[in-house]
Amino acid sequence: MSRVKETPLKTKISGHSQSVFSLVAIIGVGVFLLMWQARTEKTSTQPRVAPVDPIVATINEEPVSADEYRLVMERKAPLVYAYFKEHYNLDDHLGYWSETTEPENPLAKLRELTKEELVRIKVYQSQAKIRGFIKETTFADFRMEFDRENARRSAAQLTGQVIYGPPQYRLTSYYYVRLGDLVYKVKQALAQDAEPGISESEIKNFYKENKTSFEGESLVDARKAILKALSSKVAERELDALCATAKVDIKETVVRPIVPRLDAKPDKPGSLTFQQ
Repeated sequence: MSRVKETPLKTKISGHSQSVFSLVAIIGVGVFLLMWQARTEKTSTQPRVAPVDPIVATINEEPVSADEYRLVMERKAPLVYAYFKEHYNLDDHLGYWSETTEPENPLAKLRELTKEELVRIKVYQSQAKIRGFIKETTFADFRMEFDRENARRSAAQLTGQVIYGPPQYRLTSYYYVRLGDLVYKVKQALAQDAEPGISESEIKNFYKENKTSFEGESLVDARKAILKALSSKVAERELDALCATAKVDIKETVVRPIVPRLDAKPDKPGSLTFQQ
């Protein structure tokens, strides 16, 4: 008669304990994952707070933010250094950008140049917006475009594609590269609009006055080039008029703190840090 082999009680208890422990561990991991998912979802649904970049001016109702004002001001600072060196032999010094520096005032000159440049920029941007070259003129939209362009360049490098220009743009460089593209497009569009208004007498007079420049070309052969030159002049005059009549509203209390910071003398003209 065969004897049934009995399993020791200790072994049964040990196996049961391991099963319970495994079950508890699985439940614990599950609870942790659920809590983590809930926390992640809560965090992802919270709105991101955008960095503060207040509007400091409007030009023809187009906004100028503090960061955009600062960018243009920094671009113009070397011209102010050069102007005061040439006209007054004035070198940089601590207090150069104070409100009371004389003769004239470098800070006032810098603000004047910044304003003139921003008027020009916003006139071109508004014309580009009207013609569908850009959707918005805000600096926030420009920053998003800047980020997309640099991301595109990074991706292109990873896949071995050819890119033209630097591997990554700096903010100021890309701002003026983009502006140059808009200026060209706007001038071309305005010149094209102006062509039907150019009279035959204007074309003939231009040919007579500049005949030597056409190197023996007949009026018929030179007509296209003349029409392009005359329409371009019309476009330039129109843009100048738009700049001259632009409605500018500057929030002086917000703009005033935006100045070159000169706690110490810069190593060279234009080596400034800007603060709000």
